[in-house]
Amino acid sequence: MLTYKSLVNTLKDKRIYMLTGNGTKNQFNNITKLKQIIKFILENIPKQSCFLYFGDQSNKLKPDIGYAFELIKLLRPDIDIYMIQINEAKNWGIPSFVKDVYWHNDYTKKCKWGGVNESGNPCSNTKKWVNLHNRIGIDYIFILGGGEITLQEYYLIKQYNINYLYIPIERKFKGDGITKIKSTDTKKNKIGITYNKIKNINQDIYSFKELYYILS
Repeated sequence: MLTYKSLVNTLKDKRIYMLTGNGTKNQFNNITKLKQIIKFILENIPKQSCFLYFGDQSNKLKPDIGYAFELIKLLRPDIDIYMIQINEAKNWGIPSFVKDVYWHNDYTKKCKWGGVNESGNPCSNTKKWVNLHNRIGIDYIFILGGGEITLQEYYLIKQYNINYLYIPIERKFKGDGITKIKSTDTKKNKIGITYNKIKNINQDIYSFKELYYILS
């Protein structure tokens, strides 16, 4: 198990990446496209890099951002995945794809999982990755759809000038884990709250022609 200090020491000489996006109330609508997107991302990740992971459980039957991390480890065993999660979630266990974990109790009932608090400051898991970026730097963050916390984190990504790539992948549910997306729904409904609110700027190392082909 890691402390914050040992996590910093472990990561300080590594290339650090993050993956955020659809949680269990949205999920991903098409696993095949999700796999293609993960492969697309990994083509540009150097060997022996690492990803920060925030404890979303991996379940192929309910594919959300947690399952995306399982795919990362499956496709790139050389990549280390470090988990940052609140103490309250210890009974969920630690997925087999995780290299090590940093548990913390720096959260409140109103801001348990992450995002920003009522004062607009990063809290819980979000606060931890912001602090890590300020200490040692995060190289790139990949945003796959996402909900309210994802959108809040996007504004922090912009604030701290972190390189990012937004991929508007379609979700399975309309943010409640119950109401399924229909083929007749608008593009905004299919993508969710991040649609047309996140704009890609850093497009230096990614073939968007290939990405658009995957998403079409």
